[in-house]
Amino acid sequence: MVDRPKPAWVEFGKHVRRLRTQANLSLDRLARLTTYSATYHSKIERAVRVPNVGIVEALDRELGTRGALLRMWRDVARSESGSWYEQPDEYEKEATEIRFFHPFVLPGFLQTESYARIITSHSVPNIDRESLEKTVGMRQAWRRLLRENEDLRLSVVIPEFVLTRLVGGAETMREQLERLIQESQTEGLTLQVLPEGISDFAWTVGAFWLVYIEDQSPIVCTEHCIGGHMTSEARYVRKLESAYNRLQVWALSPNDSLHKIKALRDVL
Repeated sequence: MVDRPKPAWVEFGKHVRRLRTQANLSLDRLARLTTYSATYHSKIERAVRVPNVGIVEALDRELGTRGALLRMWRDVARSESGSWYEQPDEYEKEATEIRFFHPFVLPGFLQTESYARIITSHSVPNIDRESLEKTVGMRQAWRRLLRENEDLRLSVVIPEFVLTRLVGGAETMREQLERLIQESQTEGLTLQVLPEGISDFAWTVGAFWLVYIEDQSPIVCTEHCIGGHMTSEARYVRKLESAYNRLQVWALSPNDSLHKIKALRDVL
C-alpha cells in the first residue's frame, strides 16, 4: 500500500527538510542525533506520517530552531483538529512586540464578548455552544494574558470598513467602539485606523500577526478560512513586515484614529 501525504502536514515536512539540508545533515546523521529512525524522519518530511511531540522536540533541539519548529507543529495540529480559531498562547509572555492586522474583523484580543460571540458563530460553521463560549472566554483571557507582559508593545491596524460594519447591530458595535476607545489610550498599545479609499492594496495579503521575541527569529502567524499557519521562515516574515509597514504608512495617526473611532461611535 502506497503511503499518501497528509495535506495538513505537507508544508511542515518541506520545512523540516529545508532545515535539515541547510544544516548539512543526512537522514542517517539526524537519526543518530535524535535517536529516531531515518525512516521515521523521511516519512515526516514526505508528510506521510504525523510527527509526535517527542521527535519534534528533538528536531527543534538538533536543528537549532529554539522553539519555532515546536510552535509550527502545534499550529498544524491545532488546524487539523479544527480548533485553529482558539488563539495560540505559547509566545505572549516572551514577546517584546506583536503587530496585528485583519482585513475583515477586529483582532480577537480586542473583541468584546458580544462581538466575539457573533463573529465566531458565523465564521465556524456548526460550532456547538460549549465550544463557542470557550472561544469567547479564550479571547477575553488572551487580552488579560497580554497585559501581564509589561514589556510587550502591541501594534494594531484596523481598516475603517471593519469599524463601520454593524456586527450584531448598533448596540453591539457601540459597545465594541467604546472598548477600542479605552484600549487606544492604554500604554503599550498603538492603534491605527486604515481609512477607506486608499490607493495601496497591501491589506489584500489577508489576516496576519508578527511576533518578535528577544534573541529569536520573528514569527509570522497567518489566518485563513479553514485554518492558520505559523512560521519563522525569513521570506514570509520579510513579506509581511513590508506589508505591515505599508499599512502603517497609509493609516491615520494614533490620535487621528482615536478621533475617527469616537466619531463613528457618536453616529450610532
